[in-house]
Amino acid sequence: MKALVTALAARFRPRRNRAPGTRVVLGRVPAEPAPYVRRGPLLAKIDEAFGEGGFCVLLGPCGAGKTHLAAAYARAAASTVVWVADPAYIVLSYAELARRVGVADCVVDAEAAARTGLAWLDAADRPVVVVDGATDPDALNQWLPARARVLITTSVPAFEILGGTVVVSGFGEAEAAGFLGVRSGRDDDALGLARELGCLPLALAQAGGVLKRRGTGFASYVESLPHASLSLPEREPGCVEDTVLEALRLVVARDGRARGVAEFLALLAPGVRRERVHRLGPDPVAVDAVLGALAEASLIGFDVRGETVTMHDLTRRALLSRVHAEDRLAAALDRACAVLDDWADATDPGLARHVSALWPHFRALLPAEAAPRLARIMRLRRRSVRALTAAGAFAQARALGREVVADHDAYLQPRHPGTERAARALRKACLASERGAEAVTLSERVLERRVRVLGPDAEATLDAVEALGIACEGAGLLDRALKVHETNLDHAARVLGPDHRITLRSRAGFGRALRSADLAGVAVPVFEENLREHVRVHGPEHPATIEARSDLARTYTRAGRSAEAITLHATDSPWLAVAYQEADRLDDAIRLLRRLVSQHEDLGAVRIRLFLARALLADGQSAEALELFARTVRDRTRLLGPDHTATLNARRNLGLAQGPAGRETLTAVAADYRRVLGTAHPYTRQAAKDLAELPEPGQRRRVRR
Repeated sequence: MKALVTALAARFRPRRNRAPGTRVVLGRVPAEPAPYVRRGPLLAKIDEAFGEGGFCVLLGPCGAGKTHLAAAYARAAASTVVWVADPAYIVLSYAELARRVGVADCVVDAEAAARTGLAWLDAADRPVVVVDGATDPDALNQWLPARARVLITTSVPAFEILGGTVVVSGFGEAEAAGFLGVRSGRDDDALGLARELGCLPLALAQAGGVLKRRGTGFASYVESLPHASLSLPEREPGCVEDTVLEALRLVVARDGRARGVAEFLALLAPGVRRERVHRLGPDPVAVDAVLGALAEASLIGFDVRGETVTMHDLTRRALLSRVHAEDRLAAALDRACAVLDDWADATDPGLARHVSALWPHFRALLPAEAAPRLARIMRLRRRSVRALTAAGAFAQARALGREVVADHDAYLQPRHPGTERAARALRKACLASERGAEAVTLSERVLERRVRVLGPDAEATLDAVEALGIACEGAGLLDRALKVHETNLDHAARVLGPDHRITLRSRAGFGRALRSADLAGVAVPVFEENLREHVRVHGPEHPATIEARSDLARTYTRAGRSAEAITLHATDSPWLAVAYQEADRLDDAIRLLRRLVSQHEDLGAVRIRLFLARALLADGQSAEALELFARTVRDRTRLLGPDHTATLNARRNLGLAQGPAGRETLTAVAADYRRVLGTAHPYTRQAAKDLAELPEPGQRRRVRR
């Protein structure tokens, strides 16, 4: 967890906090297509709906123009706009908003940052949140802002319960005929073809593009339609599937690469970065030419910045129906997987979106086609879990990780290394989100497989034992963690020798478990030996030796040997300040901590402020100390979420610092420890003890670490 937080804090540098009145545009707002019908009466109805409440639902069939109607409203908005193109990832959209406006300096827990983003929206000046293509009212409900204007596009009538509904049913006949005439450049019997196409804007746009390119009449166009026999749930008279296939046929006749590009976009999740599409061919200019031709045919669109390629859901489904029917799915999946294999940013959750879109199509392959592609798609799914974890989307990472582990069990042989990697990816998500019990179970699974496949003496097996010890410590199972680390230390020293990295790491792990169990006196000789061994093996200036020296210094402080700790600390750090404090050098501790706070950002500064608050309280500066304790609670809640162990610990520190007045705070946090960590966890037991030992009025209590 510490490594994850450090990496994320380094990646997300703080930005200047933007006031709620500042206009921000977040998300892939679609650009205005050409030609475009403004649909003024429907836009007026949206304004009317917002005049009566905070929600407006654009309800209608696919292809009726709901998305472009919402985009027109969003483009005209003078205030902040958040466009959510994939409702399943709305949490990450709000988390990015929080980071963009500077109210969450780094996104460690996406849900915590998303709540902060929602709070910022509620304070903003009439912002607009657009959720495009919503399907599940219950899942969306908890992430709807209270004061923003929320515009939802959907074909699900259940959304009507949220508020004002504007029915979008396509163009009127006169409007459709006029649009088709402008789009095609012809004016002969446009009404007849408009009726044939159900007056759906998407079908009309695609048909008009073909007519304009061919220069033929409407009757000739109808005769040329493929009249696809494949069905879609939203099939209308003059199915959109027909217009899609005819438009693609014309583009492919001019450039054969268009079919592969279109099918690639159809396979992936909505919204693909243009730079990703460029990886389909060696020449980005040529790929852009194909994209331009597809856009001209109304088969794709772009966002307002031209950076993201969009494809309507009906267009996507029509193309995929043909791909499946013509047995070209395997080749299309190979193209998509090749691009996703080259996805460089390991923290981009977009990878997970696209891989999840590919998975149902992979499962539709015949067994003979699926077998040689199985390892590749499974590798991409494991990478998706890791990407979500790195992005702080812990709930999604855990849900996907469990699904991926189950699929590895179902599709791969028990001894396949991928099954273990899937469990490790899920374990990392559990550790990052403090799901200790599940992390222990997964660590046991990895260890069992390594013992069975590699044997008990293999380096990888001993590595797995160490990982189990760390997971046990994180879950509060300190007795078991001590036993695991001590056994692994003896085993590693005997099998691998005293100089091996696993032996050295196991000794440090054993010492840290002792320290966590409040056995600092017992841990001192373990860390003294750890330092001697690191100096002998690596030399005095090696990074691992410096870490061993710091571990020993911290343990000296916990054991009441602060003078030795001060001598041993090589650099200024919060732990040196703690040693100063324990040695009654409070002025030195406070001076050092104030300097460190000014030098650090993000989570580092939050943590150091807690050290400073403790030192100030010990020095009798209770007013500033209480202010810092309260600020730490707010900051950790904002960055890590209300149920994170660090947040709960900060609340406990605040309650202790408040003395008798902190009884309500300590009672609440003790209940939250029980709910989140369970009754047996050391933190839960300590919180109960703190509450029982709360001093009487007039007494002061020392704050615990």
